[in-house]
Amino acid sequence: SAQLAATMGVEEESKSKSLRYNSPIVQVSLIGLVCFCCPGMFNALSGMGGGGQVDPTAANNANTALCATFVVFGILGSSIYNVLGPHLTLFAGCSTYVLYAGSFLCYNHHHNQTFVVVDGGLLGVRAGLLWAGQGAIMTSYPPPNRKGSFISLFWSIFNMGGVIGGLIPFILNYQRAEDDASVNDSTYIGFISAGTLLSLGILPPGRVIRDDGTRCTNIKYSSHGVFVLIYAYFFQPMKRRHVAIFSEEMPSQNFYLFNIS
Repeated sequence: SAQLAATMGVEEESKSKSLRYNSPIVQVSLIGLVCFCCPGMFNALSGMGGGGQVDPTAANNANTALCATFVVFGILGSSIYNVLGPHLTLFAGCSTYVLYAGSFLCYNHHHNQTFVVVDGGLLGVRAGLLWAGQGAIMTSYPPPNRKGSFISLFWSIFNMGGVIGGLIPFILNYQRAEDDASVNDSTYIGFISAGTLLSLGILPPGRVIRDDGTRCTNIKYSSHGVFVLIYAYFFQPMKRRHVAIFSEEMPSQNFYLFNIS
């Protein structure tokens, strides 16, 4: 019995260590909640088709602007993250999701497509920052032998955002007539605003301590010249490795855009 009690004591101590605010699992769960509230609600809003509008033209044009800027800042986001750190990078990335949802609220009342398209382009810029920060956290915070588990945890939390976000208009419109079905003006604003504030709770790598006592390594490039060399290499004529990456990514992204249009 003494051995059993000692074993249970060790398990309780290990569990308490894992649930520290500055532990990797809490920080990964937090970034999962951030993406649950921001990109998750964006997926729900886009998944309704046309951003919940009867005429999908404005949403389709906004998605075009989004992808055009995202393809650039998806590459530049990592260098910006190195300069700003997780707090400002994630906060800047999340804040535009509020504007994007707000642009559709404005479109509901004023039918100003320009505002929606401009916000779509801004969202592509800031989304590049958000996903760069998310990638840095997911690859540097977890211990090497548990990265797969942490990645699964993140994606489970993140994708629940689309599920919950999809249930919201279903519940709100279930008893309405077809002509009256719509999404309430404040449906997604609360979630996205909460995610934006949660992003400020992400700790920098130097303050995150793993269960074995080691700290996460904050890897930064030594100079801006290194950034230039990396981007110059990336934009060289297509190499075999680039073809392999694009051949995997293009079908999934094409399906994603088809699904939300």
